[in-house]
Amino acid sequence: MQKRRITCLILAALLCSLSCAASGEADSESYIMAGYDNTQSCDWLNNRFFVRMEERTGIHFVLQQSTSADAWNRIISSLNADSQEMPDVLFKAALTTQDCIRLRQEGVLIDLKPYLRENCPNLWALMEEDPGILSAITLPDGSVAALPYISPIPPQNYMWINQKWLDTLHLAMPTSLDELETVLTAFRDRDPNRNGKKDEIPLSFLGPFDLKFLAHAFGLIANDYNIYAENGQVRFMPLEENYRPFVTWCRDMFNKKLLYHERWNINGFYITDNQRMVNDSKAAATCGMILTNSPAALFSVSWSTDYVLLEPFAFEGKQIYRDFSGPVVSGTFAITSACKDPAKMLRWVDYLYSREGSNLAVWGQENVDYMVDGDGSWRLLESQQSDYYRASVSVDGNGEARIPCLVDVEFQCRYSGDTAVRDILQSQLRYNQFLKRPFPDYALTQEQMNAIAPLQARIGEYVDLQLARWVLGEEEISDESFARFDSTLQDMGLKEFMAFWQSVLDRQ
Repeated sequence: MQKRRITCLILAALLCSLSCAASGEADSESYIMAGYDNTQSCDWLNNRFFVRMEERTGIHFVLQQSTSADAWNRIISSLNADSQEMPDVLFKAALTTQDCIRLRQEGVLIDLKPYLRENCPNLWALMEEDPGILSAITLPDGSVAALPYISPIPPQNYMWINQKWLDTLHLAMPTSLDELETVLTAFRDRDPNRNGKKDEIPLSFLGPFDLKFLAHAFGLIANDYNIYAENGQVRFMPLEENYRPFVTWCRDMFNKKLLYHERWNINGFYITDNQRMVNDSKAAATCGMILTNSPAALFSVSWSTDYVLLEPFAFEGKQIYRDFSGPVVSGTFAITSACKDPAKMLRWVDYLYSREGSNLAVWGQENVDYMVDGDGSWRLLESQQSDYYRASVSVDGNGEARIPCLVDVEFQCRYSGDTAVRDILQSQLRYNQFLKRPFPDYALTQEQMNAIAPLQARIGEYVDLQLARWVLGEEEISDESFARFDSTLQDMGLKEFMAFWQSVLDRQ
């Protein structure tokens, strides 16, 4: 059981009310740190990470921890540059781009960009190696209001396939759509879970969002706005030439009950993730292929370790797949105008962008919480192998807010506790070679968000509904129906929609 628990903890690391308290008496060298951390059992006052960082840097923080999103959002909304009680830094800040823009305009957050080269050598080196990191955290006015969380394995909606079922049925890993259909048909008909029931779900998906990830096999990838950039021009995927063949393929797969949840007599357009979750490790597995970030998020560990990543299918000789989020999560660490020594705060946080600092924040202290063996592999010490203990040494638990750091995936791949962990991480790293961002990183002002939101609400919803209608057979796939589709999009303001995104692209 401990091995399974640790497996989930590591996979999650790559995947109430306000509780405020002082971590000691403030003095001339103290700073106030506020942040959001709803990780179960993680109490900043009793977390060794902050003690160890103080021992290392000599910087003492008065800690103010919010344990609910509502409470933290109220704090962010109420921050005032004229307040005498404003914190010096925001840690695990979970700031949106709009938060950062507003707080910069109101004088609450300072521009970190002028300080980075001199005071953040670790982060600066990462940004020089990958200029996209700085681009991703830069606001429209050119300032940097908050620092990022950086992971070589970003959150991703992968294709997972049940290797155990493939082995049971003596099937090879599919490498084309034709081979995939053969495999899914076998999953449907040949009782791969060996329970004597026809309860297998060949391919499980969650609505149009998941389904559109399969369009990569037709050379199409787009972001959540259904757009992508090509040769300096914005393109709208649902009106591209290969979109109709993709829709036709989906319809054919649905007709053959390969995109069908026969277990509930329901299809993937009407199912929820809660319905897909199975925590009973004794139950027979029922899912052959699934689109999700990780099977561990939906299934028991005994099930989830049966799944392996399915590589993207080639289109015209190339394998591409939508990069869902990229390696950067912005808004994790910010400094307010109340701070008298921003450079010192940045030197403190820059340690977390080193491998040593990142591992201190995620796994604790070497030889105390984990041990590195002679072959370079590492293991958690017995005293560390509990959720409660993990929450007392790590600030990177399963909460909603990310820490400012560089995730040391190479280190995590050397974990010796379970080979499944290493195999999955290494597979995810290999997947990076196929990932492509449909559209460059961008930051929208609140005014721009207000302008595009109603257009997206109309156009995005219509695209998804029409895809469902075609796949479910509620509307015929024909020249006439696609002509109506195009005409309706134009009536909804597609020209204005595309002009907006072209202007955003032109500024990149």
